Amino acid sequence: MVDEVETGDVFRAAYLVSQGGQVVKATSSGGHVVLTLRGEALEAEDQRYRKAAGRVEPLALKENLNRLRDLVKATLRSEPQDRRIPQYAAHPARRA
Repeated sequence: MVDEVETGDVFRAAYLVSQGGQVVKATSSGGHVVLTLRGEALEAEDQRYRKAAGRVEPLALKENLNRLRDLVKATLRSEPQDRRIPQYAAHPARRA
């Protein structure tokens, strides 16, 4: 059965991609990115991840994590500037 999972957690998404999931959509809103993943038995793998019972090859997890971080950064860069979270000024005591 093909399942679909939405998450804003890059580590969770990297685990699910390592287990055979595919990113089908990345959307941003207010500085947050939500990744939509689709794959066979993804709900069962998601449950294993939440219970800390999942196993994955560390190198594959790291590679997927790096790819997803790049995707998140690219998605945030494509978001219009006025919808991003405003940058706060430095604390007055820390100004030079």
